[in-house]
Amino acid sequence: MKSLRKWFWLGLFMLVLGGLLLLTAAPLNNPMARGSTFSRSPDGYGAWYAYMQQQGVTIERWQRPPEVLWQSESTSPITLLQVRPQWFEGVESEWYDWVGQGNTLILLGIRQPVTAAKFSTMQSSDHGAVTIDTRRRKGTPNEEKSLLGDRYGAVVWQTEIKSGSLIQATTPDLAANAYQDIPGNFAFLAELVTTAQGSIWVDEYLHGYADLQPEDEQATSSESWANYLAQTPLLLILVQAIALCLVLFWGHQRRGATVTLQQPVPNNSEAYITALAGVLRQAKSTGFVWEMVAKAELLNLQKTLGLGSVLVDEETIVDAWVQQTQGSPAELQQLLKQTKRRSPPGEKDLVNWLEKIQAIHQEHNSKFKIQNSKLMESPKKKS
Repeated sequence: MKSLRKWFWLGLFMLVLGGLLLLTAAPLNNPMARGSTFSRSPDGYGAWYAYMQQQGVTIERWQRPPEVLWQSESTSPITLLQVRPQWFEGVESEWYDWVGQGNTLILLGIRQPVTAAKFSTMQSSDHGAVTIDTRRRKGTPNEEKSLLGDRYGAVVWQTEIKSGSLIQATTPDLAANAYQDIPGNFAFLAELVTTAQGSIWVDEYLHGYADLQPEDEQATSSESWANYLAQTPLLLILVQAIALCLVLFWGHQRRGATVTLQQPVPNNSEAYITALAGVLRQAKSTGFVWEMVAKAELLNLQKTLGLGSVLVDEETIVDAWVQQTQGSPAELQQLLKQTKRRSPPGEKDLVNWLEKIQAIHQEHNSKFKIQNSKLMESPKKKS
């Protein structure tokens, strides 16, 4: 018992220690940090944000819900850069309305079809070569303008919406930290965000960084549980919960040795009868079944009446049954007559016949018991 308790506490300690290590290491591998200006990893945008500040550009981090922008009544134009941490295909309709008010929205990480283009290419721009590491391209209709691309399609394209502009790119890593030694990438994105007039913001709210204001409570109240759970390390919590349950279950195990269950002995006779019945039914041999079953039931009735095991004529069976049960012979004669029908009966007829012959058996048995009880009582009365 002491040994089990020692192992239990040791396992619990290791579980807690592993959980703390996972929680400590989780931010380093947080997929939501991709594209964040707070991230120094290769897919982060910290170097580009510092580059913009060195260029003297006023740029700020947006850490409030998008609903605040959608519901804003500000007349001054805004440029918002969103580097999506995951591929996405559609843009919310509210963003189209917001862009139509004279704002600029730049989206990096739009999922598009994979083409035959090479994965790593150098695209020409006014600020030098831009390195693109993706084979995804976008075909540009008439209402869209390609800002960066090749013969396979556009990598960056622009759509005018009323007085605003929507700019999209197939790669989320356009100016990531991994490209800080390639001047063309940083300069190209800098031109995109500074072309329009007004303030420049980088969305950090979608990366999990929030700096909510009191008036944001109403805007965030509509957020669903799904959005909350999507940003929660549920896998880590689930693994820890399962491991803890296993440790507790093992530590409090009070069962004895396992007992091997005995396999039931198969009934070969029953299996044979079932298989034979299936074959006869498949062959539609109702007449043969009727003949065999009727003969067996009549022989059984004959034995019950005390007429032996050799089949006798039907008249003898009827007379014996009437004599022993004092019942009417009509019902039994009708049943015996049905066994001689020429046309093969159906399954329903056979079932009905069996029910009636069983009723004959029961009637004989009940009356036979009554007669025996009377015979047993008569000597007592005489004495």
